[in-house]
This record gives sequence, C-alpha cells and structure tokens, in this order.
Amino acid sequence: MELKSTYQKNLLQEAIINCLSGIAIFADLDGTELNIVSEHMHVSRFEPGDIVFAEGDPGDEVCFVVDGTLDVLKIQSGEVEKKIAIKAPGGSIGEMAVIGNFSRTATVKACTDATLLTLSRRRFDQLCDEYPAIGVKILRSIARMLSLHLRDTSQELLEVLTH
Repeated sequence: MELKSTYQKNLLQEAIINCLSGIAIFADLDGTELNIVSEHMHVSRFEPGDIVFAEGDPGDEVCFVVDGTLDVLKIQSGEVEKKIAIKAPGGSIGEMAVIGNFSRTATVKACTDATLLTLSRRRFDQLCDEYPAIGVKILRSIARMLSLHLRDTSQELLEVLTH
C-alpha cells in the first residue's frame, strides 16, 4: 500500500511540475527548482459558480489556473459585479497576496470546472527562507507581471480620460 501511495504522490508531483513549467512566473526556474516549488503547492478544485475568493477578503495565497476558466469580477456602484477579466490555464490570480498583507481587489468565480495550484504566503516565505535564489527569481517574475499590469491599467485610464 505504501508503494502505491508513493507512486501516486510522485505522479501528482510530476503533474504539478508540468503545470508550473507552463506558467510565466516560473519561466526562469530550471527542473530542480520547479521540483522544489512543486513541494510547496496545494491542489484545489472548483465547480462552476464556486467563489475562489471574494473582493475584500484577506489575501494569503496566489493561485495558478491548471484547467478550466475563472471570471474576475469587480463590484461597481456598490452592488453590481462587472467582469473585468477571464483567467484561463496558465494564468495566475492574487500575486499581491504572497508579497504583502493585501485584501483581495476583486472576486474570482469559477466559470467551469477548474483546477488551481495554490501557493500560500506562509509556504512562499518558507520557500524564500530555504531557497533564496528561487524566491528572487519568482519575485522578479511577479514584479515584472505587476509592472505590465500597471502599464496596461495606466494606458486604459489615459484612454478613458481623453475620450
């Protein structure tokens, strides 16, 4: 029985590594580093309509979409939710949660059956303490991604203000 359990654990870890290798935040990591990161990941499954997290909730993990799609919703005028993005496989949500103690800036809801890999702030901090070089690579990727998001948002704001 223990051999079967070890085999299943290895298969799961292989699948997680495979998923991580297709996610931009982990693009700078080699196979050994991806293996280390995979040990810190948790797998979560959601059904259509399930809330992954709600706007205003405390943020304590980043999520990576393995399969399925997620709607990113923002509350407008105090009650109406407006879809601002769709996250598909390879996408990530909640990157700011592993960098600081930020509340969620949007609600994320499963559109379809979805599988996510999650990395909690606690596990990320542990990873950074034990493997600082891996932490630096991930933080650089997150900073690059957030900078691109900020650039896009600034451009969208400029377009709204000039029309």
